[in-house]
Amino acid sequence: MADGVGRIRLPRVPMNAVAAKQPDSILRWVRPPRQARTRASLSRLLDAAEQLVAQRGFEDASIAEIARMAGTSVGGFYRRFRDKQGLLHALHERFCEEAEATADEAFDPARWEGAGAREIVEAFVGFLIEIYREKAGLLRAFLVQAGLDPGVRQRTERLFEYLAAGLRDLLLSRREEIGHPDAATASEFGLRVVLGAMNSTIQLGTRQLGLDDPRLHDELVRVFSSYLDISTDPPA
Repeated sequence: MADGVGRIRLPRVPMNAVAAKQPDSILRWVRPPRQARTRASLSRLLDAAEQLVAQRGFEDASIAEIARMAGTSVGGFYRRFRDKQGLLHALHERFCEEAEATADEAFDPARWEGAGAREIVEAFVGFLIEIYREKAGLLRAFLVQAGLDPGVRQRTERLFEYLAAGLRDLLLSRREEIGHPDAATASEFGLRVVLGAMNSTIQLGTRQLGLDDPRLHDELVRVFSSYLDISTDPPA
């Protein structure tokens, strides 16, 4: 993990850490396990599903392959999930919980002592691009389902609101560097613009300024910073 304003590399939050904080929420779409051994098998199923969905997409990741990779049977899969849609909800909920836990650490004010608003935007955009690059297949499946499933859509919007609030508070503590007359609204809207651009990139498979193009980071930072009207002069 890097401190300060360099590229943030936060470790994936283990499922067990999230489950310990909110032991029931991860199981909302799953038949709740009763033993530690059963909980471990659930974690293996989710890990296997996430890997296959990331590689092949949700539709092409078969239940048989997921079960085989997790070291269980198809029957074992159906003892945990009603169907494949239940699996997707469990994956999405785990992703959102991990994202919130990661955001709590990323937005810790102590991490950004001495950093200006533009440095925060640069690091945050870079971290988002890393996540999208590593989890493009999984995020693509979530985006498709968000248009079809109210549960996924509502959870996605709650996650956005959580991220937007953390970034907003961090930027507002540097209000004197931001020229936009409504910095709070601008912070949220700017985040929507950045995420919208990256969502479009993974959905359409954009070749120019794709996720692997280093110019994407610079252009998104320019868009966000210009919209916020961040001063280029260091604060007094």
